[in-house]
Amino acid sequence: MTTDRRDFIKRAALAAASASSIGATDAIVQAAAPAPASPPAQAAASATGQDPARPAPRALDPALLGALGDAVLPEMLGAPGRQRAIAAFSTWLARYVPVAEEMHGYGDAEITYTPSDPAPGWNAQLRGLDLLARRKHRRGFTRLGVPQRREIVRTQLARVSGARLPSNPLAASHVAVALLSHWAASSEATDLAYEARIMKENCRVLSETSRAPLPLATTGEA
Repeated sequence: MTTDRRDFIKRAALAAASASSIGATDAIVQAAAPAPASPPAQAAASATGQDPARPAPRALDPALLGALGDAVLPEMLGAPGRQRAIAAFSTWLARYVPVAEEMHGYGDAEITYTPSDPAPGWNAQLRGLDLLARRKHRRGFTRLGVPQRREIVRTQLARVSGARLPSNPLAASHVAVALLSHWAASSEATDLAYEARIMKENCRVLSETSRAPLPLATTGEA
């Protein structure tokens, strides 16, 4: 073995040992270093037992949605009834799972999925109502009287296609139509339509199944 070759092998061995010691030192430093602080959202989710990978519950602007509900929901509901309808709509939207596999018949090979999240588009439409109110009346949508709000809603609905009331709120072309559609499918709306306690999608005791639903007047409901 020549001197040059022996020198090369020695230098290579020293370089390898140096690299190995540096890597070991880095590993020790990383192990001794404190763990990075969790992001606030992740820490809060961990504290509450929620999965940080799950998106935050979707929600609509509560002030604008409330003002819209007062304008489009039936007056006969009264303020408490409209608030219940708005709260039920908000709860339904918060629990909605976008693009989830739908139920399908036995032996049906086609798998269908629920529509995408409607909240961003509906929030944009609520902001559109507020912007149009400011353009036309120099005041926000929430500060207008109910007749002026209805005028703003009619103007917006005239610009969208398919403003008829669908059976499914997800098929609505506008948030105002979706809110009405959700209420119209409710048990309370069915009871009001028939003026009786039908209690749609609510279980009744067996002893009441053979009896006609009681009229709303006898229960003090209006």
